[in-house]
Amino acid sequence: MNVKRIQSLFPILLVVLAIMVVLWPLIRPGFYISDDGEWMIIRLSAFYQSLRDHQFPVRFLGRLNNSYGYPVANFLYPGFLYIGSLLHYIGFTFVDSVKIMLGGSVIGTAVILYLGLRREFSRFSSSVGVLAFICAPYLLFDLYKRGSVGEILAFFPASLGIYSIESGKKWLFPISIAFLIVSHNTLALLFVLVLLVFILVKTKFEYLWLLALGIVMATFFWLPALMEKKLIRFDMVLVSDPFAYFLTLQNFWLVGLSGIVACFLILLKFRRLSIKNSVGIYLFFFLISMWLASPFSRSLWEIPTFATLVQFPFRFLAVGTLMTPWVVASVSEKFVNQKVLFSVVLIFILAIPVWSALNNISYTHRDEGYYTTNEGTTTVMNEYMPRWVSRIQNSRSSERLIISSGRGRIVYEYLNTQRIIAHIETSEESVVRLNTIYYPGWGIMINNVPTKISYQNPDGFIEVSVPVGSHRFIAEFRETVPRFLADFVSFVGALVYIVYLFKTYRR
Repeated sequence: MNVKRIQSLFPILLVVLAIMVVLWPLIRPGFYISDDGEWMIIRLSAFYQSLRDHQFPVRFLGRLNNSYGYPVANFLYPGFLYIGSLLHYIGFTFVDSVKIMLGGSVIGTAVILYLGLRREFSRFSSSVGVLAFICAPYLLFDLYKRGSVGEILAFFPASLGIYSIESGKKWLFPISIAFLIVSHNTLALLFVLVLLVFILVKTKFEYLWLLALGIVMATFFWLPALMEKKLIRFDMVLVSDPFAYFLTLQNFWLVGLSGIVACFLILLKFRRLSIKNSVGIYLFFFLISMWLASPFSRSLWEIPTFATLVQFPFRFLAVGTLMTPWVVASVSEKFVNQKVLFSVVLIFILAIPVWSALNNISYTHRDEGYYTTNEGTTTVMNEYMPRWVSRIQNSRSSERLIISSGRGRIVYEYLNTQRIIAHIETSEESVVRLNTIYYPGWGIMINNVPTKISYQNPDGFIEVSVPVGSHRFIAEFRETVPRFLADFVSFVGALVYIVYLFKTYRR
């Protein structure tokens, strides 16, 4: 291999080395301590349990909330849960499944970014841009401090959507939108708006129907979540104080020094700058993300709906993080004749946050059983608890079914997280309580006859009246009619996409 060939491959080898260094904590045994990471493993194990018990789509996690159930999967990004369940099914542990998704998302995004950058820039500048993403402080913060699996996962479909628009590969766009929506609620909203601006600015209006198709394909998730939000506490609970999460002098490093320097140089050196050219639109979103994450946007955060939807101002830095590679690569092209000096300065700038992030990681080593038996809600303030639950139970019940009033005997025939079959003999009019919080979808049949459910008790538990005699009792969680229609719309959308793929392939 000649010297020129080695020189041309060096930037790519540097990217590979950076990926290995940044993702090294995922290879080590155990799991690192973060805000949400271990909770995501617990939620994944509970999700897999409900999926294994034949609930599909999964909405109600029966093991969580001390085995009284919790409808969190109906509202919070289920994308990583389905992927993680598949990984676990083929043999990986829940811990390793989460690690694979985190690492795979970073690597996948890096590859897509390189493909997109390579269309406009040299191999050197494209590699430099990818390095700026891999070593981005906010990415490292999200990965190792927050442990936000959903946000990390969302980078991949967001980058795929941008690549689809830039490259003209329209067939990638619908699936990237659908994947984005199920990856993370808030980032889906932000990046869909970003992609819409891309479409309008670049006048690629044919992408509008593809955007709509992607949204349709994800209807099974977002429509029930919107329709049923009024049933839960979410709007009644302030999960976080957004004014405590603005960019300050202490955390301004999250923006990324490489992006800030590149931004400054672009404004200084580039004479013809417009939002309609590539440099302009990426710079625009980079600057907007900084502004929205800063105290200068305080007036927006005083709007309750805005604050509830986004929660944390610094979350806008996710948009800036995905814009940074393009901004940095644009500047790199201006220094193409000073590669050595530029590389040394860039490596120094990028190495500082990486060194800081990797040196502040602590590990915990737990048996798999810790995650598969944990029954917490996996949310901050029980914000997805139904509104009719006024008393939160702090311990699990030893029985799924009890006779809360009257006299009788219960013998189980079948029992899992979403279906209970039992034989009940009562010697007087009785009330049978299912120790599960009621949520639409739960139904009970006694002797194959649908029975009226009551949940007007402080715990929100399901109760039914049972007459004297011997009865076959069946309780089951199923799709409601509106959810089933949303599922059907997604199914039709998927069929349309398959037909579109086939026609595109034929052409």
